[in-house]
Amino acid sequence: MTGSALTTARQRPSTPLRRALGHEWRRCRHLLALYGVLITVTLQCAIHLDLRLGFVLILLAVRLPADLADPVLEDGRQLCSALGISRADTVRARTLLVSGGQLLLVLGTAGVILLSDWPPGTRHWSTLQVATSLDPGPASPTLGDHLVDIGLFSGAIAWTHALMGGDAFRLGARLTGRRAVAVYLGTCLLLGVVLSLSGMLTAELLLRVGTDDDPYAPFALAAKSAQGIAVSLALGGGIAALVLRARRWVRRA
Repeated sequence: MTGSALTTARQRPSTPLRRALGHEWRRCRHLLALYGVLITVTLQCAIHLDLRLGFVLILLAVRLPADLADPVLEDGRQLCSALGISRADTVRARTLLVSGGQLLLVLGTAGVILLSDWPPGTRHWSTLQVATSLDPGPASPTLGDHLVDIGLFSGAIAWTHALMGGDAFRLGARLTGRRAVAVYLGTCLLLGVVLSLSGMLTAELLLRVGTDDDPYAPFALAAKSAQGIAVSLALGGGIAALVLRARRWVRRA
């Protein structure tokens, strides 16, 4: 083997998946770099201007499977075929790239939430307000409230990817981001219903047991239990659904 051929062999990724990842990265790196700039800007706005723009990053994460889809489906397939990349490896690589991009956007949103100044009385949509015997008045969201909100919207993003990501491979760029946003909002609405119902059912059960002298204790415990149930279904269920759906996309490639 000549020196130039040996150098080329060393530079070329050793596995089909790595070749597919390299191709997807070269194709989408400019868009992902733009998202990195947006993450930095939103974090700076949260720290210095007290502007919470995390919802922008959430919407970008929801749209990511559509935004990274091939502009023309057949052109993308022909290019991968010319590069010796199988359809299955393309699906695996793009799913990994989309998931990685969504993770970065979620971390950016989490940074916005955790680094922002939350005045008393403000709260997340996932925070269940519970009356207490002391009634200290409006309070700022706690770290637990922040983590619950992060877990719920992260799970909703994972569920949206699992439900809509396959269309990006089947329809290409014709998959509109509006459909993904609609599915995301519907998932958030469903999670809100689960959060409320589980809280009410748990509170009713604890009130029937009546093991605590504090009349407000069952409601506080029910709120925590409801948040735990909702986060488990959202985040745990979303990740599991995405893994199972990704395997199905690969088999059908």
